[in-house]
Amino acid sequence: MTQHILQNQATSFCMLENVSVFLDRRNDKYHYINHEKTKILNAIQASFRKEGPAHDHNLNLPADGLLDFTNKGLLTTVPHEGKPLHPVTRNSPCESVYDIYWKRRVRPITVAILAWEYFLLQHRLKGERLYDTTQRAEILKAGLAGKKINLSDEDIATQAKRIIDSRYFVYSYQDKCLFDSCLFFTHYLKKGIPVDWVFGVDLFPFHAHCWVEYKGRVLNDHLERVMRFTPIYVI
Repeated sequence: MTQHILQNQATSFCMLENVSVFLDRRNDKYHYINHEKTKILNAIQASFRKEGPAHDHNLNLPADGLLDFTNKGLLTTVPHEGKPLHPVTRNSPCESVYDIYWKRRVRPITVAILAWEYFLLQHRLKGERLYDTTQRAEILKAGLAGKKINLSDEDIATQAKRIIDSRYFVYSYQDKCLFDSCLFFTHYLKKGIPVDWVFGVDLFPFHAHCWVEYKGRVLNDHLERVMRFTPIYVI
């Protein structure tokens, strides 16, 4: 029986030289795909480009090649569970708010707002799966489609600087990129600004990271740091 080969809806992946990495958001896992197994992905992608959905009958795959991907939940042959197989591609950011000089200034009102948002987010994220967090984020951002943006790019950068100056009084952002980025992302979406929440990976040793961008400008991290990572999922 002919089967379509699709990427699982809850996964995303990126290519790094001759290997690849999958992010399984439903199970909060990263999967390293070696060179030989990445060839299978390349064959499936090539079939998509040429003929539409890939079929198992027209691909010369190893007997256990596809089974390994489906057993891990990375690929699927169930139409309603899948989507076309495509790696994440994204232009690198060009700058960060950290690259723009500013005189640090703590505003009590910003600290108060941040403390409230911190409390709400901590309560919500406690024990929540990455899949649920990111699905909610996707829905919230989709709700801004077509809406007018009332802040200039510089106003958006200025607000990021205020959060950076104030967050030290509320929480430590070191090694807590998921929470910090979720807070930045949510804060801007509430203001109607469709910022991007970017997840990236680095190999040897493996490390995952995430940050927030707007129009190629990183809002909550240093450009030098995020440039080490290859985007694997973007909201």
